[in-house]
Amino acid sequence: MKRALFPWGLLALGVLLLVRLVLVETDQGRRLLLLLPWSRGEVAFVNSVTGRPVRLSFYPLWDFRGFRALTDPETEAYYTGGEYPWNEALARERRRDLLYCSEVGLSLALGPWRFRAEGGCLRVRLLFPP
Repeated sequence: MKRALFPWGLLALGVLLLVRLVLVETDQGRRLLLLLPWSRGEVAFVNSVTGRPVRLSFYPLWDFRGFRALTDPETEAYYTGGEYPWNEALARERRRDLLYCSEVGLSLALGPWRFRAEGGCLRVRLLFPP
């Protein structure tokens, strides 16, 4: 019987290594999500100065990483002052906690889940793996 348990233990360990436990906090409450490391995340909002849309994508691995911004050149220059390539700087970011706030509104997509905030904030924390 012990030999039959070994494959199940190995399978459970493999699943545990794949699972990402994420806490999303909004003004409406908290929600725990289970994600896979290849799940995509995206925050979308309109820049209040340029009036143009911005999308920031990322994925959860041991932290949130793989950040990439999609927007127009004028809005990118607003954030960088035209001094550096935004996506190169974002690609180096590694965070376990993300906080996005907007008076106008923003949306967050994590895997199949969608969240929205208007006049408030969204916080995302990677709880597992530690």
